[in-house]
Amino acid sequence: MRKLASLLLLAAIALPASAATRVRVEQLEQALAATHGKPDAIVANELFDMELTERLSTVRLERWEARFPGQMARQALVALADTSVFLDPPATEIPAIARPNPDAQSKIVSLAALYVAHTVPKLPSFFATQRTTRFHDGFKPPGNIDPVANANSRLHFVESSSTTVLYRSGREVVDEEGTKDDRDAPSANGLNAWGVFGPLLGAVMTDALHGKVIWSHWEQGASGPMAVFRYAVPEEKSHYVVTFCCVASDRGNFKRIPSPLFEKVAGYHGEIAVDPSTGAILRLALQADLQPAYPIVRADVMVEYGPVKIGGETYLCPAKSVSITQSAVAAVNAPWIDTGTASGPKTTALNDVVFNNYHLSRGEMRILSGNSAEPDGNSPASPPAGTNPSTPSPPPADR
Repeated sequence: MRKLASLLLLAAIALPASAATRVRVEQLEQALAATHGKPDAIVANELFDMELTERLSTVRLERWEARFPGQMARQALVALADTSVFLDPPATEIPAIARPNPDAQSKIVSLAALYVAHTVPKLPSFFATQRTTRFHDGFKPPGNIDPVANANSRLHFVESSSTTVLYRSGREVVDEEGTKDDRDAPSANGLNAWGVFGPLLGAVMTDALHGKVIWSHWEQGASGPMAVFRYAVPEEKSHYVVTFCCVASDRGNFKRIPSPLFEKVAGYHGEIAVDPSTGAILRLALQADLQPAYPIVRADVMVEYGPVKIGGETYLCPAKSVSITQSAVAAVNAPWIDTGTASGPKTTALNDVVFNNYHLSRGEMRILSGNSAEPDGNSPASPPAGTNPSTPSPPPADR
């Protein structure tokens, strides 16, 4: 297998932080009801100052988003929900279904392995819109393209952009040239998930079956109960490679340095939510096991899959992904990041990605990534500039 992940983060400076108000999902719903009639900016500030202690489901998020006419409040609600995606759901969202016996558990896991091995590779060639919203715990100084980290502080909206992603013969190609950005200049900060259309599932399932998979709980999905398993992959059996690549600063403008200074195969753990009748994987969560001494201490990704129509047929494809990194910060005007130490505060970047507008891809359509050559049919397509491809491509990121 090739590398499963690649990350690129920005230099930053640390500023004072403030503690967030911790709330449960039920308390958040009550707080949202109390915001009726308040200005958009005030509601957004209140939400950015909160931290959930339970996972906010995408179903609830979409329903609550519709309540807000203001864009800032919706963005803050999305960020709040995304930071909770690796938590357990509220107890009220766990169905009262008996725990399956060991044989039934093994059958579900076997169905999931068969689904990944036989169903995912049969996905047709298609293209879809990838809408990315970036958040960072920092601010954007005048004249700077990218935010300067407000380490250990609350997240802030940075930018939104849309691009087209093509899936063909198990490979993904992103149309970087066609990116439409809501800001004047694209940010070099954040994360780009890679491999979410199938390769990521294959890599994690292969690693997990060589690691440890145990029953966790039932969870209510959009179309019925989901069987949730926890897995853990030790470093020696992992294909998850975290690459922390420094970014130089030249009078406020950030530049990429081509060779990474820190690269580490990391163990990881997470959850897989499975349709117990078909083995279809509906939710995948991956959290890297990184040591506090590393310059990058978090490199996590979550993907939700849902039914979409492509060419008149229904397939399970990515509907949403969330990627989160946390890294050591360095001075903005330093010529490089010293990745040999993780001393000092940390800075967090979060990407919310929504996939929609799926269409069958005809044979004559081509999407090339930057200046990369067209795939020859035998070798994988090149990922976006700055990433390391993986087999199954990576949770991670370069922007």
